[in-house]
Amino acid sequence: MENYDELMNSILSLKEQLQNAKSSYEKLRIYMNLGLTYLLLSDISDERDNIVSALLNFDEAEKIAKTVENKEDLAEIESNKGFVFYKLAHIEDLLYNLETSAKHYLNAINLLKEVDHKSKLVRVYYNLANTYLLGKDLDSIKVSLKYFEEALKLKEDAEDKKIVGLIYHGIGVANFLLGKFEPDFEKRVEYLTKAIEAFKESLEYFESDDTLDIASTRSHLASSLLELALIKEDRELFEEALDNYKYVLEIYKDKSPEDYGTTLFNIGTLYFNESRLRDIDEKTKVKLLENALNYFEESLNYFPKDTHKESFIRINYEIAVCLRELFFLKNSPELIEEVKEHIEEIIDDIDESKNPYTYLTSQFFLGEAYFYLGDKEKALSHYEESLRVAENFDKELAQNIKEVIEKIKSI
Repeated sequence: MENYDELMNSILSLKEQLQNAKSSYEKLRIYMNLGLTYLLLSDISDERDNIVSALLNFDEAEKIAKTVENKEDLAEIESNKGFVFYKLAHIEDLLYNLETSAKHYLNAINLLKEVDHKSKLVRVYYNLANTYLLGKDLDSIKVSLKYFEEALKLKEDAEDKKIVGLIYHGIGVANFLLGKFEPDFEKRVEYLTKAIEAFKESLEYFESDDTLDIASTRSHLASSLLELALIKEDRELFEEALDNYKYVLEIYKDKSPEDYGTTLFNIGTLYFNESRLRDIDEKTKVKLLENALNYFEESLNYFPKDTHKESFIRINYEIAVCLRELFFLKNSPELIEEVKEHIEEIIDDIDESKNPYTYLTSQFFLGEAYFYLGDKEKALSHYEESLRVAENFDKELAQNIKEVIEKIKSI
């Protein structure tokens, strides 16, 4: 509330200064400061309204800048407008606002090239790259990477080390996402290796008090190492990823409960995926699954159903999958009872149209649980619901489920 009051007082003060401004350039700077203050206010309340207010003030500043033909001020205004539409893209009309944001950033780049202001150019290239990164489709990510690399070419002209670290971080994210998209094994390895190298390089540019930047980078580094570990089936990479996730846990512990919960979930995912390696013996597999289960269960404490419904569903689902695999390894009836409990906790909230695979596998797991608990009738009803959904998009899976149903009916 204190920040809100301070920002509102700043806006009132700036508006008063505007009334008393004696020169056009003084008015230009006041309009710019008003726009920036409204952007800060948008992070606290009335997000869209304050973003629009910021844009209106930048428009007024632009009218003045065009009359004096000051290219550096025009570049600053274009860059600020780029950020306005980047923020709007997070709440509405994603593609239109990203396209408009990119247009303004490109205008700023052209103006800064004319005045040869390389230090500001670094930041604008970085912001433009992030704009394309938000698009998240393959072509957009490739364009994003191109602009991160343009920013990196100017790293010697950067105002501080931190922006260089952020650029390397962006290069890492772009390569990581390209690795996720890429179907070719060798190219996936290449992208993920580049991502890992970029994240490690990024860490060289942060100071010790840049804790959240370090945490974000090491978390992304861990995810890249985990992805590479999965496709190469390399346990050393799993261990390196785990070390980074545990480092991040310590940072988030007191600073960000939600990020702490997400990292717990990521560690659970790591242990679960490691348990599925082909050369793992049964004893090690059980231990890895138990570790995964512990981290998933702890992460659930940070994502209550009433405020984090999707995460609540996903974590319960992963817990059920772990318990199911442990049941088949240990043959403990209490484990299959727990599978049933976790699936029943979420089954009515899974959106069948958006997540058909999660829905049908949940129905299958529930049928399986009831079968092992001795309720054949309930088991069949859930198996048949699973079959109904599978028939709509995966004929081979549907056939497998059908065979299970027929076998149970014959018993």
